[in-house]
Amino acid sequence: FDPSKALILSGDPRGGSTWLAELVSGLQGTAMLWEPLDIVNVSQFRALGFAWRQYIPESGDWPEAQDLFESLFRGQLLNGHIGLRTSASHVKRAEQLFVKFCRANQLLPWLVRQFGFTRPPIYLVRHPCAVIASQMKQGGWDHVPSRFEIPDCRYEQFYREYEDYLLGINTVEQRLAAHWCLCNGVPLKHKDNDRSWITMTYESLLTDADSELARIERRWNVAFPKEVRASVGVASRSTLESSPVAKGRQTEQLGLWRQRLSDDQIQNILSVLDYFEIDLYTDDFLPTRTFD
Repeated sequence: FDPSKALILSGDPRGGSTWLAELVSGLQGTAMLWEPLDIVNVSQFRALGFAWRQYIPESGDWPEAQDLFESLFRGQLLNGHIGLRTSASHVKRAEQLFVKFCRANQLLPWLVRQFGFTRPPIYLVRHPCAVIASQMKQGGWDHVPSRFEIPDCRYEQFYREYEDYLLGINTVEQRLAAHWCLCNGVPLKHKDNDRSWITMTYESLLTDADSELARIERRWNVAFPKEVRASVGVASRSTLESSPVAKGRQTEQLGLWRQRLSDDQIQNILSVLDYFEIDLYTDDFLPTRTFD
């Protein structure tokens, strides 16, 4: 495959990216590669020294990382994990690769500069209170300590710049909020936000999926099959059974985090957003602006 023609989706863990990925993968001739930055299941990124939320500056020079991503976008980096939602025969027959990430937000400017994608990546962002409430409910973050740990990785200055503040964090929700802010702050504050990539909020996708899919169609010059548009109200495989989305009550999902988080937890999360000067979300359910 031509790396520049790869289709990219990036979002947060529990941020709705699986749902959108299942829709996008319905494009004809597309094979989906699954979460290559899972460093437990993809040894090549682990061997390169990647942290779970590895940062590379937009102008960063890391030839080994560039080569590894090029192998990925060529379809030459495959294993059982990356191929979880496809098959070898499907990849062989595909016309294009669709790569779904949930920990690449902070890499988007660098990836765009390195590969000059013919179709801009999709960047999906969701209210941090909703993301964190879902992470804490799902159970995959039960092991997370309340203290922030600066990762020992290349370009760790990304974290060190805020070291005094980060090391003062003492709750799980603040730690998770700091990761959200660090990673989402890179694309949200970039001068080419929603130009070099398609910025889409989960809230807009949830309340007006047809319009958001139309945005992708315009920017990518593609057309979603009728069956994809007919399935926009169907929950993804990763949706918890207790979620309103799983029961067909999509709009209830917007305010669910208020039921799952205490007032103190909400204020702790929003205080981290204030520190990092991210104003896309407040204590309201909806973002402060939309993208088109």
